Amino acid sequence: MQRYLMNFDTRALPVYEADVLVVGSGVAGLSAAWRLAEAGKHVLLAVRDTLEDSNTAKAQGGIASSFGADDNPTLHLEDTLVAGAGLTDRDIASIVVTEGPQDVANLADHGAEFDRLPDGSFALGREGCHCRSRIVHAHGDATGAEVARALNAIVAKEENVRPLEHCYVVDLLVQDGRCFGAVALLGGKKVVLRAPATVLATGGIGRLYSKTTNPEGATGSGIALAFRAGAEVMDMEFVQFHPTALALDGCPNFLISEAVRGAGALLRNGKGERFMPGYHPMAELAPRDVVARCIFKEMQDGGMDHVWLDATVIDHAAEKFPMIARTCKEYGVDIEKEYIPIAPAAHYMMGGVHTDENGRTNVAGLYAAGEVACTGLQGANRLASNSLLEGLVFGRRAAEDIIASGETESGRHAWTSSGFHATAFSDTARLTRETQTLMTQYLGIRRYDGGIRRGLQEIQRLAALREDYAAETPDELDLRNRLVVCELIAQAALRRRESRGAHYRMDYPEKDEKWRRHFLDNRDEMGTPLQQHQEGEQHDGNDIWIGRELAVMA
Repeated sequence: MQRYLMNFDTRALPVYEADVLVVGSGVAGLSAAWRLAEAGKHVLLAVRDTLEDSNTAKAQGGIASSFGADDNPTLHLEDTLVAGAGLTDRDIASIVVTEGPQDVANLADHGAEFDRLPDGSFALGREGCHCRSRIVHAHGDATGAEVARALNAIVAKEENVRPLEHCYVVDLLVQDGRCFGAVALLGGKKVVLRAPATVLATGGIGRLYSKTTNPEGATGSGIALAFRAGAEVMDMEFVQFHPTALALDGCPNFLISEAVRGAGALLRNGKGERFMPGYHPMAELAPRDVVARCIFKEMQDGGMDHVWLDATVIDHAAEKFPMIARTCKEYGVDIEKEYIPIAPAAHYMMGGVHTDENGRTNVAGLYAAGEVACTGLQGANRLASNSLLEGLVFGRRAAEDIIASGETESGRHAWTSSGFHATAFSDTARLTRETQTLMTQYLGIRRYDGGIRRGLQEIQRLAALREDYAAETPDELDLRNRLVVCELIAQAALRRRESRGAHYRMDYPEKDEKWRRHFLDNRDEMGTPLQQHQEGEQHDGNDIWIGRELAVMA
């Protein structure tokens, strides 16, 4: 695998310098920038599109936090552990559920307008796998947009933050195991972003798949550039599919929030029959991986490309979920009178760049927070509405760790990359679609050995086509990053020979406790064959990476 994606010489490029480089404008990146600037740190905020474009802004459901009189962090912790299917790190989850409420309250104190009850307390909703109503929301179903608005407003007041919009971070600059910033395309021109600390907060990977709830920028670029720079990644097999995305010809895969089911909406098959009670005791509020697989099965059994979400049973549904009602109405569906056609879509990545409880990676000076990171909080299956909470908590914790470290030396090293042929490809869009099709077909909701291998072989073939050519445009850079992350997912899925959480193997349909462990991969181990997992258990297929095992704290 190439270390860099284009030719450059940092000695000949414009340099932007700051105390900290933050990459990404979602909840984690903005939270980090806020705390850093507040402490007097000068921050470069690199954003691939605009400050308003992020996964955070698209989040509907809310932020899980134990504000209810009948709730507490211990109950939230237990629900997180259940949803994580045995792979949630208890210590990390304890940090999040304990510190999270204060972070949510602080955000409200700084201008986030969350929905309130007449007595001034937060109006709390309930979502799948939660034993209590603990979802803080805004404007019914526009929580992420409000969180993004509030954080952007906070950061805009900080003179120490310098936003760089339309800035595509290409590769991290690492010397002697320490990160000193990145090389990037700023308005299409190569530049150096130099800083003694870098926070990756680039979001998820949904756009690796044909159907996703994620915006265009969710291509896994942060995971790919961290991996190329020597950072470890963990739990890459675990990709969550949201059960209910709007499924209409000609419309985007618009998310129908889990809060709709939390409010009482029912899932019905092609015959109009409610089916979830026959699969799980929690019915429509079962863990997301369960609901998504059940919907997928009902679609296959009925020969349909969707099932139905019945929100007509909810009193004043349009009032409670105005954005969902408005969007469905645009495509001809009145949610108070008609069933909503829905199907699963790629939604959230549980795996990512491995970090500790302060967002540190194994590369000195490099942090990661939010969906790009893997702390162990989400385990094998994210609990609904824990994602915005995770971004708030670990964006802040990463900033606090940087502030406490006192690191100020950004280095004066020089980096060069050469030898690539000029890009002469016109098929980037086609190969991107082909990659999405491969991932959807072979590494989607249901997986099996032969399919994973076929997908992996094709991904490796496509990557080999590009090896000697520079990636000079955002689309071509995205394709290279997609191929790196797709291979990581495929290798991890091939290695884990069990079904756990969002990773379902048709050839290994049961959960197996000998696989109750995390695996970490880094670029130095690529190609090392997995000869043996457990003592006495020999595996075939020497193309599987061995990885490094990490015990689960439970």
